[in-house]
Amino acid sequence: MEGGSDRITRISVTDEIARRIREMIESGAYSVGDKLPTEMELRDQFGVGRSSVREALRILQAYGLVELRPGTGAFVASVSERSEESIRTWFIEKETELDEMMEVRMAVEPLAVRLAIEKASDAELQEIVAIHEKFTKAVENADPLELATLDEAFHTAIISASHNSLLIKINRLLVEAFREYRTKAFGIPENIVDALGPHETIVAGLQEKNRAKGEKGMQEHLRVSLEDIGKVAHF
Repeated sequence: MEGGSDRITRISVTDEIARRIREMIESGAYSVGDKLPTEMELRDQFGVGRSSVREALRILQAYGLVELRPGTGAFVASVSERSEESIRTWFIEKETELDEMMEVRMAVEPLAVRLAIEKASDAELQEIVAIHEKFTKAVENADPLELATLDEAFHTAIISASHNSLLIKINRLLVEAFREYRTKAFGIPENIVDALGPHETIVAGLQEKNRAKGEKGMQEHLRVSLEDIGKVAHF
């Protein structure tokens, strides 16, 4: 398993690449429909690994900035596709699917917190705390891409710290399924603050090795997330 500092560095690299590609688009260097540089070209331009570029493009696709066409490349998407109204429409269309995925998370993630409290190393706990601190700072900027990246990292780090191989495999499926949800959810301002309090409770439970507090924090977090889905879908 990767060490805490390595994981945090990778998260920072992915977030920075996503930011820089977004700046390229928003500066007018690329217009809607234009093809972006290839993964190899972006890798050389930014001096990073190809996997980091690929992950950044997937995040941008989930937020509606980029369209990835298999065998063709990445293209700039329509600005209208990432408006708040389009996000609400997406939630309406995906509500049933999101509810089902949240049911799985409600079963998996409180268990992951409990196991992490029992099994996590000091380095793993430090990693989770460090990601949470970055998330807290990101809330001030209200940047959906950064928040989505850090939220994904936060939950993944907890599940990794459970040292349960089946939970880790399930999480890989959940991460892919929820990537678009996360980027769109943090595009709704009222959803941003809702995540912060439960994250703090979860971290406190991990630090205090208090299983009840950790599990309760995760359950509350997922309950509020489910409520937020309903609010957006039925706005």
